[in-house]
Amino acid sequence: MRQLGSFICILMLFCFLYVPASRSETFTFAVGEWPPFIGAKSPGFGSHTQIVRRVIEKAGHQAKFDFLPWQRSYQMVRNGTYAATFSWSYTDERSEEFYFPERPVGLATYVHFYKKDRFPDGIGPLSFDDLRKEGLSVVAVRNYWYEDMLEAAGVTVEYVSTEQLAWSMLLHERADVYMESTEVGMIRKAVFLGDEASLLVHSPTFLEVPMYPMFSRKHPDGRRLLEIWEASSPPDPETTPEAAIR
Repeated sequence: MRQLGSFICILMLFCFLYVPASRSETFTFAVGEWPPFIGAKSPGFGSHTQIVRRVIEKAGHQAKFDFLPWQRSYQMVRNGTYAATFSWSYTDERSEEFYFPERPVGLATYVHFYKKDRFPDGIGPLSFDDLRKEGLSVVAVRNYWYEDMLEAAGVTVEYVSTEQLAWSMLLHERADVYMESTEVGMIRKAVFLGDEASLLVHSPTFLEVPMYPMFSRKHPDGRRLLEIWEASSPPDPETTPEAAIR
């Protein structure tokens, strides 16, 4: 009887101490094409995608990525169809519609692309105010992060709906400059312009922009993914959402 009693005590102690492992879940992110950071044909779906995957897997879960047009990704996370998207720059307006973490996915360096035979002496790392003072015209994609800043600076801007149209306008001298991430721009101009891409060059870096995941305020997993990101993402103490656009 004493042996049976000891066995029961041990069994009860085991049941008391045993905590079942948390269930692994799959979280789906809505993303667009932005190689080499994010791309359906990029190795590992791109460098930013690999970072996001590692963060989610570190927390014991799995990540899935649905490639959609950028504006559709934005809207579907905003309305709660998807829980999260990346990579986006911080704006006050976006922070009212999405959860932004303290830690970014990474930094994007921005430059001005231009046609080299139109500006044989080159273009420097011009600020938004400098663009206005120099009288340079900009082609820009509607609803991108720089829209409010261009308008606040009084820059002459022609808005288009797609990157492809922006590159075409720049090539055909319907605008002086087009601003884009250095790495992204070098890839995208080749995709859209082919051999003529060599006619376009870029300025030195004029801005560094932290790029963040955005988590839905309407999806039930949005807040939870924010907490997972903050707990598991690599620390970057020098970057906060408030410093995203300078």
